[in-house]
Amino acid sequence: MFSLPIPLFILGLFAWIWNYSLPGFSGRKKYILLSVLALRIAVGMGMVWLYTFYYTDRQKADVHRYYTDAVHMADVHDESPKEFWLNWMGLSKDFEYEGRHFDRMLNWVHPYGNRMYNDNRSIIRTHALLALTGAKSLWEHSLMFAAFAWLGAYLISISLARLWSLPATGIMLLLNAIPSVLLWSSAPLKESLVLLQMGVLFWAWFVFRSKFLGQMLGLIALILLYYTKSYMAILMAGFGLMYAFSRFVEAQRPSNGLRRFKLEFWLPMGLILPYVALSSLLNWNPVLDMLSFKLQNFLNLAEAEQAGSRIFLPGFEPNWISFLSTLKWGLLNTILRPLPGDFNGVFVWIMLPESVAMLLLFVGLTRPDFRAHQPWFWASIWFAVGLLCLIGVTTPVLGSLFRYRMPLWLPMLPYVWLGGRALLQKLGWIQK
Repeated sequence: MFSLPIPLFILGLFAWIWNYSLPGFSGRKKYILLSVLALRIAVGMGMVWLYTFYYTDRQKADVHRYYTDAVHMADVHDESPKEFWLNWMGLSKDFEYEGRHFDRMLNWVHPYGNRMYNDNRSIIRTHALLALTGAKSLWEHSLMFAAFAWLGAYLISISLARLWSLPATGIMLLLNAIPSVLLWSSAPLKESLVLLQMGVLFWAWFVFRSKFLGQMLGLIALILLYYTKSYMAILMAGFGLMYAFSRFVEAQRPSNGLRRFKLEFWLPMGLILPYVALSSLLNWNPVLDMLSFKLQNFLNLAEAEQAGSRIFLPGFEPNWISFLSTLKWGLLNTILRPLPGDFNGVFVWIMLPESVAMLLLFVGLTRPDFRAHQPWFWASIWFAVGLLCLIGVTTPVLGSLFRYRMPLWLPMLPYVWLGGRALLQKLGWIQK
């Protein structure tokens, strides 16, 4: 059933972009914003169509299963608004085990049994709020999630343009040309919310004029990111801390590059190594417990559903030696896949050029102009390494690996721009 509020909001958004000049996109540049918004809406609806009429098992498709739970939650509002809001805010247990409405909610209770990884509820809550407007059609929700992603892409573009003195239009086009970013963050999935929240973080930290208000807005975005994808919040908090520390090191004017490298490298290691030693000594490691259980759950799910793009990834025990033995396979998968034997679906073919570009990007990090902005360089390196390690050791399905790798590109966009421009200049396609 279609309703008017969301379609009217999208039409209003188009009209607003048309009539007002947004920072970085004045004049004819606004056509880029309009085109990107239309593209994201089309791609989002295309993903809904794909997982409705081609992949028809809705209980296995994230596009459908969180939305279905949200519609059930919104139905509770029709029966009792008070009961709805108490459950929506987590103040009532009607959707938990043995609760009154537990049988309606197939994804509200997370199988990992760990609060840190129960991130299903954020997207269910978002869908439920949209359903309260009367929008109980996934096609309408797709419109709104595309708008979320568009706003996140816009905020990232103007933030990086200001920080790196790059054209905002170029960054906007580049971001939306990356397959994993365009495909997965346009659909009604967690990735759309992640893109929006990371956009708000970049804008709050690097563009917002009021330092105090920017920090508060960034903190709110970080908390929301924690409840959307917990590990992304941890990685972005690490990104911010590493950026701030690198700014501090830069202010000390280290005498040479080697001394700076030692400072940038060993401070984070000085935080990681004591945790490794202490957890090994006490034989208590909740982080590895959680990651090990998550991987085993994913392996069981991939085997039960006979996932066509399953890749080799051995399980590991919750200790550092076993973890490191699996980590080498995880990094191999995240960096080098797809391999020749992996080409069994359209998403794998789409993943190939992105993987090649990622390898070229890592090789290009040795370029001097890549290190011109040292704080961003070091923060991005630690973010990328952390993300590749986390998804590498917990994701035994190639399609999911492609999807979870999406945030890697967001802080790396300046390097993609600089590297791409240098390559085109070398080929003689553009002037230096």
